[in-house]
Amino acid sequence: MWALVLAALPACVDEEALPGIEPSRATAIAVTPSSTTLSSLGETAAFRAQITDQNGVSFPGTVTWSSSDLAVFTVASGVVTAVANGSGTLTASYESISGTASVTVQQVPAAVAVASGGGQEGVPGHALAESVVVRVEDAGGSPVEGVTVAFSAAEGHGEADPGMAVTDFDGLAATSWTLGSESGVQTLTASVADGVSAGINAAVGEIEPASDTARYRVTFNATWSAQTHPTDFPSGSEHFSPLVGAVHSDSVSFWASGETASRGIEQMAETGGTGLLMNEIRAAMPDDALSIVRGGGLSTSPASTTTSEIVVTLDHPLITLVTMIAPSPDWFVGTAGQSLQNEFGQWMDEVTVVLYPYDSGTDDGSSYRSPNADSSPKQPIRSLRGVSPFSDEPIGTYTFTRTDVGGSR
Repeated sequence: MWALVLAALPACVDEEALPGIEPSRATAIAVTPSSTTLSSLGETAAFRAQITDQNGVSFPGTVTWSSSDLAVFTVASGVVTAVANGSGTLTASYESISGTASVTVQQVPAAVAVASGGGQEGVPGHALAESVVVRVEDAGGSPVEGVTVAFSAAEGHGEADPGMAVTDFDGLAATSWTLGSESGVQTLTASVADGVSAGINAAVGEIEPASDTARYRVTFNATWSAQTHPTDFPSGSEHFSPLVGAVHSDSVSFWASGETASRGIEQMAETGGTGLLMNEIRAAMPDDALSIVRGGGLSTSPASTTTSEIVVTLDHPLITLVTMIAPSPDWFVGTAGQSLQNEFGQWMDEVTVVLYPYDSGTDDGSSYRSPNADSSPKQPIRSLRGVSPFSDEPIGTYTFTRTDVGGSR
């Protein structure tokens, strides 16, 4: 009996009282990634912190996150959000130890928008009544200060003075445009680095009326890849569902950012199915919708596909076109109500739409392979540009190329 009790005593001895056995204690925190650069205000990046003990073994514990400069970036649960240009240190702390990572916010121009002065009518050889003002924006739509904008007129379309201007605090740059001697539509281009630009049109003299119809070829060029969107990219299973959309008037809309997705958009974004959306388009025909647009999907990226030609009319000059990003919970790319006319009602020879990812707001998944989890209630459609797992890079482009050029505009 006593022998059994004595034999059991070592099991009751406190580990700390035994010589040569050091209790586990937290000694280090590793933060990953070690650094990041955010290129637009509001962009986010996720960090992880790993606590280890003196033997390099994972140690249980919850870290506290902090930013060295809240004016540059904030942090919550390891997710950093860009606030303003600058740099700082992200710190993860546990008891008396900590780990750090560097965070840099440096806006990169992603778009040039015409703020004012577009669509004016002028006299050949004379300056337009209003200055042309453009706004340089980052990927999140915030203004970018201190960017040089180059203004250049097409051949025979006059000149801008100044030819170069630097954006102010609001991202604005202005110039005066003296028109050339040609009648018709003249064009001035405002451009910044990396090919980001915008065209400004002016009407000079008599404008040729647009034809009743125009034909366009639609090309989907996909650039979504592990190189452009490296976070958790689903290599080997990435693809796009069949293209689907409509030629329509401005009396109908099939989706829009900030609005709740229809059943057709929900099906397309979650499964790649096209049936419900085509039914919604048919319900708008013939008054508000002219035709259904269909095209093939893409099994790999980068790659491109071309749909058959579409016909637009003066009463139905808009196109909506979408495709699912797969695999994903409910993510897609597309354009909504893109006009193929310029501000003077003429058919444009070519229109390129740069595509960024959207969340349809119908599934709560946050990664490419998240299981189905319906959002209740549904959330508004929102952009995922710069939101993990996506970067600021485009997913691809839609290019609408006119194929019957040569007749009336």
